[in-house]
Amino acid sequence: MSHTVCHDVGSWVESNVQQQVEQCIEQDCDWWCACCNKWLCGLVWVVVNVVSWVVQTVCELVADIVDLVVNVVRGVWDILAGIFTGDWSRIVAGLGEIIGGVVAFVLELIPIVTFGTLVGVFVNSANAWSLRDYARGLLQNKYGAADPDGLKKMLDALGINSGGFGLRLKARALRAFLRSDFSSQRDGTPDLFVMVRDQGLDLKVLAGFNPPPWWDRPWPELVGDSGDVSDTDIDTYILNGGVGDKVKHFSLFSMSKGDLQTRLDTASQHAPEIGLMLDWSIEDTRLATIDEVLINRDAFPSILPEPPFSRHAAGINDPVAAAAATAELCQPIVIGAFGFTEPGAMGISAHLANATCLEVTDGSTLFGGQGITGSAIRNRKPDLGFKYTAIHEMGHTFGLCHVDGILRIMFTNAKDQNKSTFTWGVLWQYWNSGLEASFTLDEGKKVWDYIVGNFSPDCLEMRQF
Repeated sequence: MSHTVCHDVGSWVESNVQQQVEQCIEQDCDWWCACCNKWLCGLVWVVVNVVSWVVQTVCELVADIVDLVVNVVRGVWDILAGIFTGDWSRIVAGLGEIIGGVVAFVLELIPIVTFGTLVGVFVNSANAWSLRDYARGLLQNKYGAADPDGLKKMLDALGINSGGFGLRLKARALRAFLRSDFSSQRDGTPDLFVMVRDQGLDLKVLAGFNPPPWWDRPWPELVGDSGDVSDTDIDTYILNGGVGDKVKHFSLFSMSKGDLQTRLDTASQHAPEIGLMLDWSIEDTRLATIDEVLINRDAFPSILPEPPFSRHAAGINDPVAAAAATAELCQPIVIGAFGFTEPGAMGISAHLANATCLEVTDGSTLFGGQGITGSAIRNRKPDLGFKYTAIHEMGHTFGLCHVDGILRIMFTNAKDQNKSTFTWGVLWQYWNSGLEASFTLDEGKKVWDYIVGNFSPDCLEMRQF
């Protein structure tokens, strides 16, 4: 939350000050004074960036201290809870939160005291300026002659000429949950018990009991209808078929709202780097089948059209379905899921149209579209490394592929992707941005190639907030 406030300060400066100064610099020269008007605007741009750096640095330092305290307190709590419950993986996770929080705090100080983040402010400002001009050029090339009135609406809605550049999208986060007593069976047997009895669902692991090693364990939220629910209560539920006076009923959520909000806040923080602005709403969404509980990533596009997700798929030679699927590009969703059938998987995304991977210059690597959009993520600790899952998967939704470099949002350590953890660019990125992962300017341009190439004019002309 504290870093979100700092981001909001920077966004306000970008929308209300930076872009106005940049437009001043872009104005025609006053030749009678050797372009003194542009030089003055350039000086103001430098001053604004320096002042912005000072304000945001102070804000981020306070936020880093808050994060350190929170990580230590959370770590101590997990250690104590693990000791009293005999949950050794939780003890290890608690130690990881404490040590990771201290190390991260120290590493965040180095770029600040060496003025790397000051350089980063100028780099980020110039990149935002370049991306806005790039988007303007794409839109003018496509719509300038064909639909000049529509182009004007787009430029206004996107804030390209008026400040606050970005495609504003109201995005939905669906926090998955299961009910212990919900039944669609003729005999009234709860669907959750059917998943356990007939489909091999390990309810105790799903609920956070008997967890796998700490680096792969789930972190669900178990809410009892009448107080806490223990592992013994789960045994009783299974033993009695989910019915009867002895059974305690509950709702089992894939993650807490706080954990999900952390991932959404991170997405909102980094979306402007690729020219997006996100306004999230969280919806608790009950799952109905085991395919939705443990997602097979290869089958993910096939479950998205089904309730409760109900996304539209672009059918072959079906213009109505294609139009509905295209419209949903403007209505992104991220599912806060329980997990995946593939061990170690963190998320999955389906994207509508074909794209090519950024770091393949000949365009030979096709990132094939699936004719539908939607993303799913699971919860994993620590947040320091796994808070980027929502914005990573949304990057795929907007046509981005995996890349090398641990401090890039689209990096993955999945073995089948063969991506390098370290590149020389990582050192530069660390020096001017700290430990915070980010997108590059080229990725932002790639996203806008995808947006202008695939989004409907109606979406681009509409300012959602």
